[in-house]
Amino acid sequence: MDVKVISNESIKPCIPTPQHLRNYKISFIDQFTPCSYIPVIFFYNANDVDHELKPMQVALAETLSYYYPLAGRFKDVYSIECNDEGVVYVEAQANFNLSKFLQNPDIPFLNKFLPFKGNCLEPSYNQPLVALQTTTFECGGMAIGVCMLHKVVDASTMSVFLKTWGKISRGEGDKTLHPDFTSGISLFPPIDSLPTKFITDFDNFYFQGSKSPMRRFLFDSKSIKALKANTSSETVPFPSKTEALTAFICKRIGAALIANAVPKTLMITHAANLRPRVEPPLPQKTFGNLLWLAFAFYDPLDANNDLPDLGIMLREVFVQLTAENIKDIDSECVFESLSEVLESLSTNENIKTYRFTSWCNIGLYDANFGWGKPVWVAHMGDLPAANVRSKQQFVFIESACREGIELWVASDDEEIRVLEKDAEFLAYANPNPSICIN
Repeated sequence: MDVKVISNESIKPCIPTPQHLRNYKISFIDQFTPCSYIPVIFFYNANDVDHELKPMQVALAETLSYYYPLAGRFKDVYSIECNDEGVVYVEAQANFNLSKFLQNPDIPFLNKFLPFKGNCLEPSYNQPLVALQTTTFECGGMAIGVCMLHKVVDASTMSVFLKTWGKISRGEGDKTLHPDFTSGISLFPPIDSLPTKFITDFDNFYFQGSKSPMRRFLFDSKSIKALKANTSSETVPFPSKTEALTAFICKRIGAALIANAVPKTLMITHAANLRPRVEPPLPQKTFGNLLWLAFAFYDPLDANNDLPDLGIMLREVFVQLTAENIKDIDSECVFESLSEVLESLSTNENIKTYRFTSWCNIGLYDANFGWGKPVWVAHMGDLPAANVRSKQQFVFIESACREGIELWVASDDEEIRVLEKDAEFLAYANPNPSICIN
């Protein structure tokens, strides 16, 4: 199997950005968000694809006229110069059929469908904010690989951008396509004196200099229902899917750490979407990073911490993200508190961090370019060599049938190797199953 790049070009907005919009200031949360690319790959069935890609490029140029900051470049740590340099657009050809690949998904091979390296700490701001790759299979099927700089967008903004591109590709452009560029910055204005050390500590929190194979597991609807029942309690009678899965995974990781005779306290973090939590709630089209880390601590040696207790613990940290508390996020007090947490984590060998994020319910499977909805949305392949600083994380993505949830794990720590052989974990998690496209 091979994927060959045919062309590589830059797509610019179809309408030049007006002079008064050429300087886009990023928010406080954008400022300390790591400079890495969020990767995602969309696969489309052969029967649904029109092989003419030129209309997609035209639609992309129109989409960039709405999302003009994405066609610019960072000029400093506070702002983007919206100079219409454009986004990277790659066309490639695969010498095999999509159905063959989906029958036995080759996870490391997924990186061939991406234009850039995903989830790697980038050394410089002077780079494209978006890179896209369309790959055509021999059967006519299509993959669209997307890399968007996390410094500018979160997964929710990425999803809206792609849905807008799809809508324009289908000839359905209208005024509702305009993103909201002001609400995020109004809520979290940039801090001129943000210490470099804080940004470095945050990078160190997320990124390690170690190669990490990517692992994929599917929790089907039956497994999720059972885990939600097992996590239920009087305090939290109806745990969410995310709460139940996170509790179960961390419980099994804790067991793996104990089995390896290296028990540590788990720091469990979740990137929480702030848009529905503020008052009034913000629409999904609110641009930028509107995320905050909710975190809890779990001691696997504490016999009182069972699944329902973990579920309660997770619910409590999410509940604390109230509209009132969110207003204080960029306050000096919260900033100092977060700095202290990052500082202590870098020196405390008894705490190990497990970083979760959920891409469920943000509409990734609604990215329709006129070929129907994707038959599969994938994350990425293995993270690269040990000299590259790679992001260690657990990502939840809706399954192709939309009833299950896929877990993508980027880590090669010993407890993860134990986890993938753990009979209790595998009773609920199916490792890398095939994708049905019928």
